[in-house]
Amino acid sequence: MIGADINLDKLLTDIDQQLEVLTAIANDNPILTEQLRLLYEAREALLSMELEVGRLSDMIDDDSDNEHWTIIDRDSLRRQAEDD
Repeated sequence: MIGADINLDKLLTDIDQQLEVLTAIANDNPILTEQLRLLYEAREALLSMELEVGRLSDMIDDDSDNEHWTIIDRDSLRRQAEDD
């Protein structure tokens, strides 16, 4: 999960830099203004998804009963445990 956090932080930093540049050059250009709006919305969506993933992962109990999990879920967990 740490690697994902670092990747997300890097992506957000890159988006922030792009927002800064676009803000500086957009003026009244409708295309750049729209690009600025879309980039800002994408940044907000990423932050929202990060919060939601964190909230959902907090809800999942590591000791939960896995009898309802699919074979794919169990195999994925087994592989992850082997990698750790």
